[in-house]
Amino acid sequence: MVSSGPDGVPVEVVNLRTARDLELGKVLAGVAGFAASSLGAEAVRALVPRADREALEREYALVAEMEQALQDGFAMGGIHDLAPLLDEAREHGTLASDRFVTVAATLTALSEIRQGLSSSRLPGLKALGEKVSDQADLLRAIWRAVDERGEIRDDATPKLADLNRELRALTDRITDLLRRYLDRNRDLVQDPVITQRGGRFVVPFKAGARGASIVVHETSASGQTLFAEPASVVELNNRLRETAEDIRRERIRILAELTARLLAAEAPLRRDLALLARLDGLYARARYGQAVRGALPTLVEDGRIELVDARHPLLGERAVPVSIAFGGAKRVAVITGPNTGGKTVLLKTIGLLTVMSQCGIPIPASTRTVLSVFPKVRSDIGEEQSIEQSLSTFSSHMTNIVAILRDADDRTLVLLDELGAGTDPQEGAALGLAILERLLELGATAAVATHLTPLKHFSVSHPGVLSCSMEFDLETLSPTYRVQEGVPGRSCALEIARRLGLPEELIERARASFTSGEIRAEEIIAELERERGAARRMRANLELERETVARLRADYEKRLLALKEKKAEALGQELARLEGEVRAVRKELSELIAQARAAESAEERRGILRRVEEVAAEVPAGPSPIRRPVAIGEGMTVRVRSTGKVGTVRWVEGDRVGVEVRGRRIELPAEALEPAEEQPLPRTAAPTLGPVSEVSLELSVRGLTVAEAEREVTIWLDRLLRAGVSTGRLVHGKGTGALREALHTYLRHAPYVKRFYLAPPAEGGDGVTIVELE
Repeated sequence: MVSSGPDGVPVEVVNLRTARDLELGKVLAGVAGFAASSLGAEAVRALVPRADREALEREYALVAEMEQALQDGFAMGGIHDLAPLLDEAREHGTLASDRFVTVAATLTALSEIRQGLSSSRLPGLKALGEKVSDQADLLRAIWRAVDERGEIRDDATPKLADLNRELRALTDRITDLLRRYLDRNRDLVQDPVITQRGGRFVVPFKAGARGASIVVHETSASGQTLFAEPASVVELNNRLRETAEDIRRERIRILAELTARLLAAEAPLRRDLALLARLDGLYARARYGQAVRGALPTLVEDGRIELVDARHPLLGERAVPVSIAFGGAKRVAVITGPNTGGKTVLLKTIGLLTVMSQCGIPIPASTRTVLSVFPKVRSDIGEEQSIEQSLSTFSSHMTNIVAILRDADDRTLVLLDELGAGTDPQEGAALGLAILERLLELGATAAVATHLTPLKHFSVSHPGVLSCSMEFDLETLSPTYRVQEGVPGRSCALEIARRLGLPEELIERARASFTSGEIRAEEIIAELERERGAARRMRANLELERETVARLRADYEKRLLALKEKKAEALGQELARLEGEVRAVRKELSELIAQARAAESAEERRGILRRVEEVAAEVPAGPSPIRRPVAIGEGMTVRVRSTGKVGTVRWVEGDRVGVEVRGRRIELPAEALEPAEEQPLPRTAAPTLGPVSEVSLELSVRGLTVAEAEREVTIWLDRLLRAGVSTGRLVHGKGTGALREALHTYLRHAPYVKRFYLAPPAEGGDGVTIVELE
C-alpha cells in the first residue's frame, strides 16, 4: 500500500532499496510457509506495509481472532486454487473427471470453513465466513458422478447404469461362447486364452486355421499366430463395440454437464477464492505469531519506537532479545560499539519489525512493544557498490542518503548504518554531524549506527538524541548483543588487539597518538560502562531477590489459605457436633417438661425441675477460647459457663463439683465452672429459665423489615433462654448489610446477650451471626 505525499503523489511506505536492506521478502516467504494453500501463501507474499492506523488495527483484530480460533481448534486444509481449472473449463468446455476431485475437495473445505466461522463467537471471522457461498448442490452433483479416484461412476446416470449392465452381460455371453469354442477346437488354437484386439474379444489361432470360419484382426510378428474371432461371436462383438461407444458418449455428456454447472457457479467461486486467500493469509499470520511467540504491538502516530524483548525474525532461536526506546523527545538514536557488536542487526530489527507491524504480521517481541505507523521508512544499510555507474561504496551510500533526506519529513523512519564511513574520518564525521542535524530539523525518527567519535560526543550532548551502545565482553572478546541506553560505545580496537597478542609496545605507540581529550573521553566511557555493568548486575540480583520474595510470599499465602480452610472445616465439624448434642438435650428437655406436666405430686415435679436445670447446665456452648484450668474449692462463688448462673461450691470430689444455685444443688464437671464474684443484682428483668416445649437453634429473618426482624429475634432469644440454650444462629443474609447492622445494634444493647460474631466462611460468613447468651 502507498501513502500520499504533500502534492498528492502516491509514496511507497518502503522502496525497493529499503525492502532489500531489511530482507522483507525473506520474512514474507517465511510467513507464507504457514499458509494452508497456495492462495494464502500468495496473499502473504503480496502483503505491503500500509500507513492507515485504523485499517491496521482492524487487521490486528482479525489476526487476534484467528489466533483465538486456532486455540479453539480451527484449521484450514484441502484448499486448491480453482482459478486455473475455471480458466481451463472456459477454454476447452469440458474438464477431465479427475479435475473434479480437486474441485470437490475445495468445495468441501469451503463448506467446512463456512459452517465453522458462521457459528463462531468471533465477529470479524464470522462476517467473513458468512460471505462464503453455499455450493452444496454442485458438490453433491460432483460426487454423484465421480468417485474418489477421479473416475466416472458406473451408475452416474440411469442411462449409464443400463449401458454398463448391458456391457457386462455381453462380455459374459461372449467369453462363455469363446470358452466353449476353445474346448471344442483345441487343435486350431495356439493357446486356450481369450484376449482383446481393437475392443473385440478374440482367441489366438494357429496360422493353419485360416481356412476356418473366423475373422482375423491381427497377426503376430512371426506369422504363426492369428488373433481372430469365430464367426459365431462377430455379431455380439459388434454390439459390444456399439455399447462401449454409447458409454463413452454418455461419459462425455456427463462431464460436459458437470463442467457447465461449474462454470455457472464461476462468479461466486472466484469470490470464494478471494475470501479463501484472505482467510488463509490471516491463518498463516496467526500460525506464524504462535510459532515465534509473537505479539501485535500497540500502534501510535507520535514517532515513538519502544521495542521490548524484540528478536530479529530471520535469526530464529539464535536471536538475542533487545530492548530500545526512542522517538518522542529523543527523535534520533545514535548506536555505537565495536564491529560485529550487533549494530546492523539492531537497525534491521527496528526497521523490519516496524514494517512487519504495518503489514499486519505479529512481531517476535513483547506485548508491551509500542510502534509508530510511518508513511515512509527509508534505509541505507549494507554494502552497495555499482561498477556500471562507476560509484564507490561511499558514493553509493551518499547518493542514497541524499535521496532519503530529500524524501524525509516528520513522519519518516530513517535507518542509517555506518554513517560517515568509507571516506576520510574527519570529513566523514563532519558530514555525519550535518546529516544528524538535518534529520533533527526535519523531525524525522531515526536510528543511526556509527564508529566516529565526534558523532558519539554529539549524541551525548544533544537533548534530542539518545546515545546508546552495543555491549561487548572484553573477557571473552565477544558481543553480548544487549543495548545499553545512555552510554556511548567504544570500538575496543586496542583492547581486542591486546587480547589477540599484539605487542604491548605497539599498543602504547597507538595510544600515544590519541589526544588527551580523546584518551579522557575513552576513559569516561569505560568508567560509565563499568558502572552500567555493576548497576545491571545489582538490578539482576534485586530482580532475583524480588522473585524469591514473591515466591515465598505466594507459598506463605497458599499455606495460610490452606490453614484457614482447615480451621474453617474443623470449626464447622465442631459446630455440627455441638448442634447434635444440643438437639439431644432439647429432646431430653422436652421429655422432662412433658413428664413434669403429667406429674401429679409436687415432689415429683420438683425432681423433674432439678433434672431440667442439670440438663440446661450441661448444654454445650459454642466454640470458645481455650481456658486454663482453675482450682475449685468448697465455699467458692462460681459461674456455670454454659448458662452464666452463679452459685456456691458445696463439695468437690475429683473432677466432679456440687454447686448450689438458687437453693437447688446440681452436680457438674469442674471444667464447666469458672470463678465468679458475688452475684450482683440483675441489671434488668431478664427472662427467667423456664421449660418450653420446643425451640429452634437457628432463626432466619431474611426478607423481613428491621422492626419485624427485631420482634422475631426478641421472641427467639426468650425461647432460647427458657430452654437453657446458650448459642444460636441468626440468619440475616448478606445483601446490602443494612439488616445485619441493625440487628447487631439491637444485640449490642440486649442485656442477656453475652456476645455475638459472624459465622466462619464455611458456615455462612457475613450472612450469619452466632449469638451467645448469658
